[in-house]
Amino acid sequence: MLRDNPFLTRIVKALAAAFRRRSRGKHVETAEAALQAARRTMMRKKYCLLTTMGADGPSARVLQPFPPRDDFAVWLGTSPASRKVAELRADDRATLVYQDDARAACVSLVGRVRILDSVEVRRKGFMPMWWAFFPEGPEGDDFVVLCFEPHRIEVWDASRGITPEPFGLRSAELTRETGRWVLA
Repeated sequence: MLRDNPFLTRIVKALAAAFRRRSRGKHVETAEAALQAARRTMMRKKYCLLTTMGADGPSARVLQPFPPRDDFAVWLGTSPASRKVAELRADDRATLVYQDDARAACVSLVGRVRILDSVEVRRKGFMPMWWAFFPEGPEGDDFVVLCFEPHRIEVWDASRGITPEPFGLRSAELTRETGRWVLA
């Protein structure tokens, strides 16, 4: 344990200080840089975490999203009989989280979800590997598309310099105002 070894404690503290200096030296804080970092993290990850509000509080699950659209809306597919759809019908607020440990990056999007069930939209929002879960495919009654529309994005990305002060204790926060993203 570090507490029991002063030598290891000094080494870890020195490495942490070097990481902080390196990250602070690359610090960038513009809306464009934060959005670019968010998009890159989202594109790198195959899965994300969707959190909805259930009767007993927050309820989270891992889903496979489509790449974000230009406005950062994200499509996800699921069963209309799922717990998440029942929760979204009661309260459409949700959070999507993408974490990239390899790049020391995390993106959290806060917004609302629309449940889209037209066959045309379901065809566009269906991934081929989902046939395993939805044997009737996008035309079947057991598939809908969730359209997550964010109004706030939080980004922390040490590899791309999105590390607002106080270092490591908050993310760059963007909000959607009159159709464009602005740094809060």
